Amino acid sequence: MDADFLMELDEILQNGEFETAIEKIRELDEDEMTVDLYITLAHSLSQCSRFREALDALRYVSDETEEDDFAYHLELAGAYYGLHHYRSALREARECLRIDENLVDPWILIALIYQETGQDELFENASATAKELDEEAWNNVFGDRLDELEAYNNEDLHIITRHIERYFGQNGELFPIFNENGEVFPHPISVILIPPDAQKDFYKLVTIGIGAYRGIETDDLGNEHIHRVELCAFLSGELTKSQVIGEYQWTARIMRQFGEMIETEGTFLGYGHTVSYGEVFDGGVGFNGVIFDNIEYDDDFSDVCTLSDKEQVRFLQIMPLYEEEMLYKIENGHSAIFNKLRSMYYHDYFKDDFDSILREPSFLTGVDIIDINRKNTCEDAKSKKCLLPRTGIEKILDWDGPDGCFATDRITVDGCMVGYMYREEPVKDQPDSGWRFLGGDEDENYMNDLTKMDIYSLNTIANYDVDIIEYLESPFGSAFYRDKNGNFIPA
Repeated sequence: MDADFLMELDEILQNGEFETAIEKIRELDEDEMTVDLYITLAHSLSQCSRFREALDALRYVSDETEEDDFAYHLELAGAYYGLHHYRSALREARECLRIDENLVDPWILIALIYQETGQDELFENASATAKELDEEAWNNVFGDRLDELEAYNNEDLHIITRHIERYFGQNGELFPIFNENGEVFPHPISVILIPPDAQKDFYKLVTIGIGAYRGIETDDLGNEHIHRVELCAFLSGELTKSQVIGEYQWTARIMRQFGEMIETEGTFLGYGHTVSYGEVFDGGVGFNGVIFDNIEYDDDFSDVCTLSDKEQVRFLQIMPLYEEEMLYKIENGHSAIFNKLRSMYYHDYFKDDFDSILREPSFLTGVDIIDINRKNTCEDAKSKKCLLPRTGIEKILDWDGPDGCFATDRITVDGCMVGYMYREEPVKDQPDSGWRFLGGDEDENYMNDLTKMDIYSLNTIANYDVDIIEYLESPFGSAFYRDKNGNFIPA
């Protein structure tokens, strides 16, 4: 590599001109690229919040790096951290410490992860180590972080408080969040606990303070969009208040930590976004990640509050996920994991009358009631492998309207052609087409095993069997079976 090029690149990086560095490196031919240049490219991409591209650059040379390449593991940790894949970030940061435990950067990164995931004792230990190694570096990251959080002015605080009282419920009180010494400490972000009432028979936890920060998203066209959010969580009305404050302490804690993360990282959260944790939540619960969902639990509810400057604050609810569910979401997208959760609730509340489902305060009604004992919808993920990988699914169906459908494993796992298909009246206000697809040889025991079926899009099932496409516009109540010649016949 030309020495003048490297000197010029180093000067660009010293000046913080990371976009220029990216352009300059990418002008090189592939045979001119070295492992160090790929690592430098990844660092520049991360500095520009282009974390996925940074991971791609590092994966390109993963087989060529030395086991003790500190810079490689540190950039990997930083990219994972930027994507909120905290378990992977922790793994790489710890790998850095294996190489050299006296460098401050991995300790700071570990402290940030523990702080943002509400693991206070672990945060204090990692933060103290980082401060001892390099107090100036520590102070640049952690010095007066909470004091710098933005706050609502009095008029907007009044508006947001009235909105919560009107749409979430009256008689709210401050949710006590304890530190490791069992003490309640003040914080710029409050969590309000609202008890069940006649209209909403569940507890509501709602933040006040996160939406004071205006997160900015830039779309593919370069347009900026303002994101202001508050977070909420819903717990069963059958719990006692002491159970809510005790067993679900982690819920309020992580909501507040998300609020800190939004502002200190200059980011935003929206529908379908997830945050992955390095460890399970405090209190022994099995969840280690969260997905954010909209709220639509009745016609009179408003999940958007308009402030004095006419900007809107949107309320998002949190839905905790197991590690396998987080991995499933990362691999398949947020719609896929929402379908998984939806399928669980269909099965749990299935009755002869589908409309009875809508009377349950559940995921189906737009309110995610958090249950620390709910099953892991992906616990069988290692054993159930669909025949077609997600990357093998092509867009072959032009379909307007809800496209969710049920299909058994005889089709998606075993590779059978659709032998029987029928269309029911879909569940109201759900992304359900009404179609159900079977191999045709499933017996009663098979159909009673709810792990043998799942929710898919019509396009996915069409990839398994294109013969179904011409019948999909058939009205509700239609049914077809495949005869011995392979043709569908009305049933």
